[in-house]
Amino acid sequence: MRFGIFFGWVISASLTAVGVAAEEPTPGFNNKIPENIMTPNEVETRLGTMRFNDGMPTEETSRLVYDNLDFMRGVETFLNGIPAASVEAIRLGNVEMGVTQAHQAIIMDNFMDANPLFLTGNTGTVYVSSFLDLKRDGPTVMEIPSGMGPGTVNDAYFRFVVDMGGPGPDKGKGGKYLILPPGYDGDVPEGYFVSTSPSYANWVILRGLIKDGKPDAANKMFTDGLKIYPLSQADNPPEMEFISGSTKVFNTIHANTYEFYEELHTVIDREPVDFLDPELRGLFASIGIIKANLLHRTHGWRPFCRTPSRSATPPPAR
Repeated sequence: MRFGIFFGWVISASLTAVGVAAEEPTPGFNNKIPENIMTPNEVETRLGTMRFNDGMPTEETSRLVYDNLDFMRGVETFLNGIPAASVEAIRLGNVEMGVTQAHQAIIMDNFMDANPLFLTGNTGTVYVSSFLDLKRDGPTVMEIPSGMGPGTVNDAYFRFVVDMGGPGPDKGKGGKYLILPPGYDGDVPEGYFVSTSPSYANWVILRGLIKDGKPDAANKMFTDGLKIYPLSQADNPPEMEFISGSTKVFNTIHANTYEFYEELHTVIDREPVDFLDPELRGLFASIGIIKANLLHRTHGWRPFCRTPSRSATPPPAR
């Protein structure tokens, strides 16, 4: 019985060996290598012909691949950078209208029309738009009047910092809000609805409810009751300056050209490093959009420019 089992095993092993030996080895290899794991010498792709030498890409093929990676990352950066570029475009539109200080604001005192370029604005609301510069001004106070419609503070990536008015903690009764800059560790006085923003630039957008189809009541509510000023000036706050935006021509929409990346770069360079998560920062940095004071860590990348300096050869480790 044991001899029969042993004899069968020998026959089986012999036939297997004969079958393996019957396959011709792949040229350049000791054995037959499965075709589906080999790299051909040429591959036709939508980018052009990719050429390889013994599995290694040629210099031209490497360049094509890196160029395609840059293109793909450029598209990803555009899609993921829209929130930041959009807020920056709104900020630039406010600056164009003369809103450069916390106590200055655009008011759509005769409603919004087709002259100013906005996304999602409507023509039946009295809007007030202002910007906070927490890097320049530090903690900033907003005194919100009673009876205001929904209002929000948005950070520089268009994320909510705090709601105000009806949906906010004041529940439409008005109150004082205090917005703290990122990393703030100073004293915080009592009597405020307190929020900390992850960014220095913050868009304030407020809505006034109309009565009898007219803006008068909302205009009076804002001009009489809204105040925005640095906490450092709480004892003697500057008088609010309201700039009419109705019928005015100005733009608050981000660019869809190369200028988009310049808008995004402005935001990245201005805001704290941890304003965005590492994944987004890494994506933007992969095409050269990086804070100026971090450029020494980029291993050969120049600051954001029209012609990326990356070569097909990876940078040396440091």
